[in-house]
Amino acid sequence: MSHTHAHHYASLPKVYQLSVALAGNYASGFKRSLVFFTLAFTAQGVAFAMFYPLLKALFATPFIVADVLFYLSGMALFSLLFCVLKWLGHGFDYSGYIAEVTHDLRTTLGNALRKMPLEKLSRYKTGELNAIFSSSVDESVMHMGVVAALFLQITVVPIVVVLVTLFIEWKLALIMAILIPMMIPLYRWKRRVSIEEKSDFSEANAHLEAGFIEYVQGLAVLRALNQTGANAKNLHASIEHVRAVQGKGVEQATLPLLIMGVLIEVILLILLAVGSFMVDEHLLALPTLAAMLVIVSRLSEPLSIFLGIVPMFDLMDTAFLHIKSILASTPLHVKMPTAEPKSFEVTFSGVNFAYEGENERALKEVSFTLKERTLNAIVGTSGSGKTTLSKVLMRHFDPQRGEVRLGGVDVRSISSDTLMKHFSVVFQDVYLFDDTILNNIRMGRSDASDEAVEEAAKAAFCHEFIARLPEGYQTRIGDIGGSLSGGERQRISIARAILKNAPIVILDEPTAALDTQSEVAVQRAIDALVHDKTVIVIAHRLSTIRAADKILVFDAGCLVEEGTHESLVVKEGKYHAMWSAQQRIKTWNLNTHVR
Repeated sequence: MSHTHAHHYASLPKVYQLSVALAGNYASGFKRSLVFFTLAFTAQGVAFAMFYPLLKALFATPFIVADVLFYLSGMALFSLLFCVLKWLGHGFDYSGYIAEVTHDLRTTLGNALRKMPLEKLSRYKTGELNAIFSSSVDESVMHMGVVAALFLQITVVPIVVVLVTLFIEWKLALIMAILIPMMIPLYRWKRRVSIEEKSDFSEANAHLEAGFIEYVQGLAVLRALNQTGANAKNLHASIEHVRAVQGKGVEQATLPLLIMGVLIEVILLILLAVGSFMVDEHLLALPTLAAMLVIVSRLSEPLSIFLGIVPMFDLMDTAFLHIKSILASTPLHVKMPTAEPKSFEVTFSGVNFAYEGENERALKEVSFTLKERTLNAIVGTSGSGKTTLSKVLMRHFDPQRGEVRLGGVDVRSISSDTLMKHFSVVFQDVYLFDDTILNNIRMGRSDASDEAVEEAAKAAFCHEFIARLPEGYQTRIGDIGGSLSGGERQRISIARAILKNAPIVILDEPTAALDTQSEVAVQRAIDALVHDKTVIVIAHRLSTIRAADKILVFDAGCLVEEGTHESLVVKEGKYHAMWSAQQRIKTWNLNTHVR
């Protein structure tokens, strides 16, 4: 999906405002650098303009050495002033401010992501977020000082030269000034083409990054299915799309640059023709015309690159649009005054929830109560709303209607950090970080001692296999825990939850994908985890939740039945049908095995 694909370009004042906003705490340093750059290029413009009196003094009759030295000294003085002021202007870059700005911006983005509603976060692909945190931050910040210097050079110097020329020969000054309004339509054309190119390229590149990450992460599965070639074709198509977008951008960007080059040459020829006529008619001194041609020729280089720096404006603008898409996200509102639950009874009252952009509700008028320190199960077919229910409880997002209460307190009145302290979650698909086993378990409670971590590992029945590893608890487990088996990863995640010791435990069928031996070990770990807790199990295999105090049966987002296993079987409703179907599958598997 595209979050920022909009073909518009920001005005120069807007680019300035974006730059100041990006500079954040260092905005004053950025503004100071702009003042130094302006003064520097004013001094350079004056130094260029002194060609007029210098050449006049060189060709004067009689030749006066003192005049020539005076103007040479003036040029040298203003050139030296230009160098000093330009160096001071680049202080924003050279002092390390840029590195601090990028650091602060990435920190701000990290905080925004941490507080972003998970429903919105899930709409981003991994590649998109990776591009925003890396290339978008660099593109929007690293060029700030360079772009400012180039822009001021190509605007301040010509303006100063034209103003000085106006006092010497106003007719030629007007001819020189013609160049400025003629550049405006070229500038607008180039900006329009550039922003289209940058938006298209940014979107294509984010799509490529997301596709590449997905391909690499799924490579083992693709090899097992012998589908590496088919999916590589999709990745290759993304690469080809990036190339096509780049090629189109180069073609569209070339014409304005060619026209600008031709325009500069035409202005030079017009100045030469008009100036020659005025010299012939004794209306202009030859040294003045020569000085003017030298100055304009000297200015042709920065003027010719004027359109070349336009894409840098749009690179910053487009990158900042991606950044703003994250910064503009507001965290879920916390009702005031805040409160903290004293007990851990869970209550849903008339809860309705639909995902953004979906017409069908994922939860429909759901109401129930789960008592504290009880074992509760949520069952239903795929897509019936089981996982959505747990996410609403943990406030990954808020329902459009209804209330969720924890110990009688509306979860919207509990701060995010406080709310999540009360939950331990064990997922079916375990995510472990590429760090040591010790640090992965310690994520359950960051201030836990090494001894506390080891006790949690023992309670989760994973101390034994950890002790056999080459470096024990200091063993790095690889990307996403890839060096461990499924059962080992699951037990480490349970050790993490045991260490956290939250009063509410949510289990998303953590043994569903395990072999029998691993399942037994993990089940023992779960027994240690759920002792004296309010437990909510999202169950797929009904045989694992027969002893639950309450079973909630969902179908198409509706709570259709609730009760104990025995009472629900007697009803012969939805649960009875699911139970019977699973029992038939067991019987079929047993008969097949016997044969």
